[in-house]
Amino acid sequence: MTETAPIRLLVFDIDGVLTDGEAQPLDLELLAQLRRMNRAARQNPNLPAATLCTGRPAPYVEIMLQAIDGHVPGIYENGTGLYLPETYQFLPHPKVGNGTNFAEVRRILQRSLVQSGEAFIQPGKEFSMSLFAWEPVNTPALYDKSVAALGSLAETVELEFAASCLNVMPRGLHKGAGLAFLIEKTGYAPESMLGVGDSNIDLPFLAMTGYAAAPSNANEAVKAAVQYVAPRPTSDGVRDILRHFGLE
Repeated sequence: MTETAPIRLLVFDIDGVLTDGEAQPLDLELLAQLRRMNRAARQNPNLPAATLCTGRPAPYVEIMLQAIDGHVPGIYENGTGLYLPETYQFLPHPKVGNGTNFAEVRRILQRSLVQSGEAFIQPGKEFSMSLFAWEPVNTPALYDKSVAALGSLAETVELEFAASCLNVMPRGLHKGAGLAFLIEKTGYAPESMLGVGDSNIDLPFLAMTGYAAAPSNANEAVKAAVQYVAPRPTSDGVRDILRHFGLE
């Protein structure tokens, strides 16, 4: 991760970065600030635009990009898909394939963890899963329970914790793969990107961007991986990050 170019694209995780997480109110003032940045970038491509790299499903990414008037594609479901707002297209990552193995993974985890009452699945996802423990204190146990339930199929998936859930993706798919897909489709250079994340699931894409930052609520692995850690959490931390990099 080296500073080699002016920043042309800001790539934000959502939960724990732009927002305080699931079911929490949006920081409308921050979204308006990003909207102004995107509108300026439309007029002058030398100015930085903003987009999203999140585990949230495609419809959520669509509306959040509408909120910030985003024109650069957004990454959804932790890299398994790309939403192109300019042409209204939803593109699965080429590595998704026909989805046969993952459909079986979904069935097994639905039966073993959801029907048993231990977890629930965030709705709306097509190519991945996010498992939430009914009792948040039990979230760390979801990893070992998923591996045990899947048996040999565990080798076909990526299991990675976000701040409040366990994400399950097809093997080889993660936010870094999603960012590579975005680069392929748009031509943005990774060294001209500023990535902002807060949890382990963000590390693959933060390792690719020329600049990387985190709010104060980020975990220790993320804080160790980025150039700048804001003194404040979530959306207020994003404001600190924008100031630090001269992007207000």
